[in-house]
Amino acid sequence: MLADFPTVETLPAVAPIGTARTMHSPHATLTALIDRLQGPAGTGEALKAISESCEAARVAGLARDPGAMEALESETASLDPILRESALAYVSGDLRRYLHILDMLDNVLDLASLEGVNQIYWSMQRQLFLMRMDMATAPDFVTDRLFPFYERFLRQTAVRLGLTPKDRPAGMPDTGRVVIVTNQFLSAEHQPSRDLLTLAVRLQRDHGRTVLVLNTNMMPDRYYSPFVPPFAAAVEDRLSGEQTIRAGGERIRMLSSTAPGITTDKLNGFLSAVETFDPDLVIAFGGSVIVADLLESARPVLCVPTTSGHALSLADIVLDYGGQAPPAGNGRLARSWRPSRFRFSLRHTGDTATRVEFSLLEADFVCVVVGNRLDTECDEALLGLLERILDAVPQALVLFAGGVESLPGRLAAARHAGRLRSLGHVDRMEALMSVCDLFVNPRRTGGGAGAAQAMAGGVPVLSFQGGDVASVAGPSFLVADDTAFVARAVELAEDPALLAEARQKARTRIATMEREGTDNGQLSAYMAEAVTLFEKRR
Repeated sequence: MLADFPTVETLPAVAPIGTARTMHSPHATLTALIDRLQGPAGTGEALKAISESCEAARVAGLARDPGAMEALESETASLDPILRESALAYVSGDLRRYLHILDMLDNVLDLASLEGVNQIYWSMQRQLFLMRMDMATAPDFVTDRLFPFYERFLRQTAVRLGLTPKDRPAGMPDTGRVVIVTNQFLSAEHQPSRDLLTLAVRLQRDHGRTVLVLNTNMMPDRYYSPFVPPFAAAVEDRLSGEQTIRAGGERIRMLSSTAPGITTDKLNGFLSAVETFDPDLVIAFGGSVIVADLLESARPVLCVPTTSGHALSLADIVLDYGGQAPPAGNGRLARSWRPSRFRFSLRHTGDTATRVEFSLLEADFVCVVVGNRLDTECDEALLGLLERILDAVPQALVLFAGGVESLPGRLAAARHAGRLRSLGHVDRMEALMSVCDLFVNPRRTGGGAGAAQAMAGGVPVLSFQGGDVASVAGPSFLVADDTAFVARAVELAEDPALLAEARQKARTRIATMEREGTDNGQLSAYMAEAVTLFEKRR
């Protein structure tokens, strides 16, 4: 099947969970949550309803009330422990709850459903990605607890399914082939999918390699456990079997499986495909790429993270996302880390627009928030900050670009409803950026590609520290707290010269990043080093 990937609507990675703006008393919020938790929890809809109640309790600050938390613990003592601990973690952000869950799973790891464990693992990862957890409650959670658990889960998967990747014989000549393995490939409108194709094209065109992409869909696509909030990844059903994708003047071969769950046939199919293709190197595109990590005993593996933070990978080399510090200590993650800069597939079509096309006035100071998870990321804290900016800057308004469900209703209930506008999915992102003045970033991990596209168009970024956007934007565009966040927006709105300077800094920053991201010499050296490290440990 030859796929040209026409423009299609981006599929959300998880069904969004809205944040209710209706205010309730702490007692009513607590009572509603307890009622939800003690009710049905056996369907996806029930878990989403429980999650909404947890989110309302989190936003209401229930965790700051010791009495309320004590009552919540007492009233939920007899519940399913995974449901209970994940709900308490959701409300409080306390990672020690996740430690309890990992301890429980470790005790039954040889008996528990692999799909259920996988669901819980990715649901935890999702909450970490959304910055919903307080890392201070367990500072070394990712490196010291979650990563070792992931390794044990992989071993258990291999043992229970009888997976034995065949070693490549020592001393064999290079084949010039590379396999790229991903957990999820969707469409040309899915940024990580575009970035993967950019890497594949680069390997074939600039490095002379023949590339095979494995689209494994190993993240859960349905609910196998009572963990809240539940996570289920999108799957593109039309990408099943063998595909040939045209991109950047290259033809990229891809093998996909849309079969649900973790099964022997599915995993052995991918392992056999690798053995037949016989690559010199396996590239894990992203962290926790199960099939790539199952191959680490048989092939050299290099990991290319697609987001900031610590990418959990068994690869010989794990590249930095950009501007991050290496993991602390001398463990496996620290030893495999190498400095690098992730390369985004930015659009450079020159598409522009007039403000009239987006119903804007020339005098407007246009802020924009961009993302695929705006229902979740645009929480009450962000909306409160935006309303403070609108209070201080009469000519300011905020646009929200990205697929949404619950956000428009919450914007309609805001004090500045007419100046908070949801555009929904936007095809012409370059054109939108050409009429914007400031890219406003919520507290989140993602958003790096949107920020890079904005800066390429000369739109400065306003962000807190931490996450993909902070890595992309750099120190000049970061602020320390809420007060500085509002103050910076006001300064840019009131000082045209300062705004013009910030625009130029944005363009310069991205031009530098794009040069770093296309360093073929560095990529070749890391690929060769991964092979050398594998030969030393085999």
